Amino acid sequence: MKKRISTYRYMVGLLLLVCSLQVGAIPAKRGMWRTIQLKNGKEVKAQLVGDEWFHYYADSLGTAYVEKKNNLYKKVSKRKLQRMIEKSKKRRNP
Repeated sequence: MKKRISTYRYMVGLLLLVCSLQVGAIPAKRGMWRTIQLKNGKEVKAQLVGDEWFHYYADSLGTAYVEKKNNLYKKVSKRKLQRMIEKSKKRRNP
């Protein structure tokens, strides 16, 4: 009887572990706007874009901003953003 209970607990634990790994791969929720402060002091309204491997904020015009220090953000060119995305893909799939 005890062996059956421990096997059941093991299977439930394994199932919860597998489910929790799947939950971690959710992309950022779109439509949640927030005001971010840039390094030069300017404030911009932007939404979070990306996933757990790489994320950034984008304003309504598509300009990308990445966090630097102390919750201050820096504008990033599309070319540099593309390189950052490619680098994150390499981290994801070594």
